[in-house]
Amino acid sequence: MPPAKLLALPPGPDSYPKGQVEIGRIRSIARFVATLLVLLITHSALAAKTDVVQLKNGDIITCEIKNLERGRLKVSTDSMGTVYIEWDDIVRLSSPEQFVVELANGRRARGSLGKAEAERQLVVQFRERQRVLDMQEVVWIDPLKLEGSITDRWDGSFSIGLDIAKANSDQSFSGTFDAKRRAEAHQLLLNGSAYLRSRDGVDDNRRITFASQYRRLLDDRWYWAGLASAERNDELGIDLRTLLGGGYGRFLTQTNKSLWSVTGGLGVVNEQRAGDQSAETNLEGVLVTDYEYFIYDSPKTSVNTTLSVFPSITDGGRVRSNLDFSGRRELVKDLFFEVSLYGTWDNRPPDEGETTDYGIVTSLGYSF
Repeated sequence: MPPAKLLALPPGPDSYPKGQVEIGRIRSIARFVATLLVLLITHSALAAKTDVVQLKNGDIITCEIKNLERGRLKVSTDSMGTVYIEWDDIVRLSSPEQFVVELANGRRARGSLGKAEAERQLVVQFRERQRVLDMQEVVWIDPLKLEGSITDRWDGSFSIGLDIAKANSDQSFSGTFDAKRRAEAHQLLLNGSAYLRSRDGVDDNRRITFASQYRRLLDDRWYWAGLASAERNDELGIDLRTLLGGGYGRFLTQTNKSLWSVTGGLGVVNEQRAGDQSAETNLEGVLVTDYEYFIYDSPKTSVNTTLSVFPSITDGGRVRSNLDFSGRRELVKDLFFEVSLYGTWDNRPPDEGETTDYGIVTSLGYSF
């Protein structure tokens, strides 16, 4: 019997030059990564635009629902990019994705958005249960998924003002910013402002503030709040004042046109006064009320008023307060004109400071 022929096996890795082996591995990894990216991009492109929004004029938009806040539904489309649709202009919407929906009374529902039979109804479906909501009562919608860039999850704006006069080389600069993020169980608010003025023969005047507030959202529009702020005010004789505290609050009004909240609590205040005076630390009460009114019909208009009162507990009899007001009106898309007013009062200011400080500032800003 003739001897059996042995099958020829491909040469093993050790038979190839070491450089060729490394190049082959790199190419394999590159092909795998490229294939994975193509699959992910294809899946995202196909799956993202499955939501349907029907307008009262009969138009139907296929899109990806981002969120509803302050009376505007934010959606992403293939042809128009990211657009905002006024909530009152929508008669139906549906999506297979999971959302959390909040009503004006603070109650929430979770689930996908089913097809409603009647106009101005929102069907929230979770497993076998359906809940039919009046769209007029819906004030907030947010997806439960965590996808999206930072700008998709945040809203904010900034503004800048500049005045220059030849007389006395009078120059003033003002700037403000604000940013906010709302999720199902929490809300984060950030804001800051700066006003700088210089004149020949007069000391420069600086007013700089920064504040943040974290809210842990509870049922029935209640929330726990964490507060932090820092401030400099040359007019009041304050080099640096910092506050760290907490409290409890509630949204008294929550609609698609207005928000009104009240927060009360305690704060530890460290105050570095102008000059050589040593820093002082006191315990103060905190009472803050914030009212916002917004209309997104063109031109967009919004008004915001915040009143803060701080009665001192360890420095008996001392009370200070801040009042901030701003009104905005859109000039062109996302570009607005702003008029703001600030006022500060302290019945027991530092020796080198004034009792009151106030001003009116005009500026141009951009919202994102």
